[in-house]
Amino acid sequence: MKTKTGTKELPLLGVAVAAMLLALTPLAGAQSQAEDAARQAGTPATTTTKPTTAPRPFDELDQNADGVISKDEAAVDPPLAQVFGTLDKDADGRLTPEEYAVHAQGTP
Repeated sequence: MKTKTGTKELPLLGVAVAAMLLALTPLAGAQSQAEDAARQAGTPATTTTKPTTAPRPFDELDQNADGVISKDEAAVDPPLAQVFGTLDKDADGRLTPEEYAVHAQGTP
């Protein structure tokens, strides 16, 4: 479009975009300030909670029903497999119901 002076007007879309950017600028600054404060305090700026799943029942993990959980049986449960060695107090490569109970209570 041309005006009487012969210069082009800014398209309405460009004005709208500029207005949105100006409106969002304070929000970006506030988020950055929150992140800086959290970093200085040593805590994450946003708290994302991981979904916690209850430990699987002993009988479900004891696939062959021999009364213990072997390393192979524990491998299907990554959190359990990760702490298997800590839970296996007698180091026999198997978890008894008593050894597994420690994991089930959430205290390896």
